[in-house]
Order: sequence, then C-alpha cells, then structure tokens
Amino acid sequence: MQPLDIGQIIDLERYPFHEPESPRLKSLMARGRSALEREALFSLEGFVRPEMIAPMAQEMERLAAKATRYDSPRIAYLDPDPAFADDHPRNQLHSCAYHQVLNYQISNASPLRRIYYWQPLTDFLGKLCGYDSFYRSDCPHLALTSKIAGDGDTDGWHFDTNDVVFSLLLQAPEAGGEFEYAPHLRSETDERYDAVEAVIADPDRLAVRPPMAVGNLTVFKGDLSLHRVTPVRGARKRIVALFCYDRAPGMTFVQGYIEELQSRLPASTSS
Repeated sequence: MQPLDIGQIIDLERYPFHEPESPRLKSLMARGRSALEREALFSLEGFVRPEMIAPMAQEMERLAAKATRYDSPRIAYLDPDPAFADDHPRNQLHSCAYHQVLNYQISNASPLRRIYYWQPLTDFLGKLCGYDSFYRSDCPHLALTSKIAGDGDTDGWHFDTNDVVFSLLLQAPEAGGEFEYAPHLRSETDERYDAVEAVIADPDRLAVRPPMAVGNLTVFKGDLSLHRVTPVRGARKRIVALFCYDRAPGMTFVQGYIEELQSRLPASTSS
C-alpha cells in the first residue's frame, strides 16, 4: 500500500489546514473554540472525503481479530473511593466492552496514520484547544488506535483522564452505538455527584446526543463531561479512530496499563 496524498483523504477545500491564515480556517477556529466552550464538543463534518471512509473502516475491521479485547465493568472515574458505598456514583460499575486496535498494529501506509502525522492538522487542533504546546503521543500502543464495537458492545459512563479526545467515526452500526454526554457536568473543584447520578438514571432527559456522522472528526472535552456510547445492536460494527496528543513531547502511557492491554491481546499476537 502506497501512502496517499493528504488531499486525497481530507477535504482540504472545506478544511484548508495548510493555509492557517485563510479566512475560512480562521472562521472555523472561532466557531470551534466557541463550541468547545459552550458544549464541550466540536465536530468537523465531512472531514474525510466520502470515498475514503469505507476503505479506512475495512482496514480497521480486518485488524479486529488481532486487537486487544476489553470486556469488564468499570467505574466512571480513574480510581474507586472507599469513602463511598459501592452503589454511589463514585464507585458504581458500568458495562464496557470493545476491541481496540493498537498503534503498532496499524500500517505505516494507513490513511489514518497519514492524517495523524500531518503537521498542519496537529497545529490546528492544538490552537483550537488553546494550548501553547501540542505534540503527538510517542506511545507505540496508544498514540493512534481504533475502537471496534460489535453487537452488545458498549463504552460505559465515564470521565476521561485526558483533557480532550480526538475521534474519527469510520462506521456506524445498524442501531445503538450512540454517543451521549452531559457537557461540563463537573468542575475542577466540585464533583457534583448528585448531577452525575441524575444523568446516569435518566439519560433520555438529561444527556445530549449530538449527530455523529461517518467521516466527521470530533473534538471532545471529556474530562469534565460525563459520557458513554450506548450498546451496539446488529451485525454492522461501530468503528472509530482515536488520535492521542499531549502538551508535552514524548508522552507515553504508564507501563502498568500497557501490560494490561498486552494481556488482553489474542494469544497468537501477545508475544
């Protein structure tokens, strides 16, 4: 597979990231910053050219058999707190199941890698988030990944440990697999457990379900916004690519987490 020109993958007429001083890109930047401040989410519709979406999804689906499998309930927070009961929002368990293709499993010629390593996009995303410094992760496992969710799979309620998540929807399922969230639900100083409990109990009334079309690049501030992906229904998988960045160069994930990922790989690929 020969690497494609970036203009064959990204719609640069609509999103001229290579022209940072263009009026169109400046307008996009202003709209994006406003959306992130108000809604904690900004989606670049039609980011990937339509003819590229299916091949990119198929590439990830072919890798699913070699991917790590996560299928364990988890809490919405990084660590449980023994000061609270098991059924308290701080310790409540939520179903979580999906396959995750790891960075080193993705071909160097993949269009996804071409997107991730294109510097004008990195520059734009860093400025969009208001960061003075912004770098691609160096993690061989999680810098560039893909989550693949089949029938019954779900990504339960949680807050992200990193400030912002950058995702690209490559394939939507037949039913379910909806992204739901409560923007800015907690703050740096107030966990607002009552509000968290209310959203979990009544997402139809209290959660937002933004339209998530295939080919859209979504920027989401999930550290303070409770969110989940509802269970997928049907034979067609939900496939999303994830790009990891950090404000410091050389970022990798902690060894304990990497070892856990490796333990979840199929036996034929874990050595």
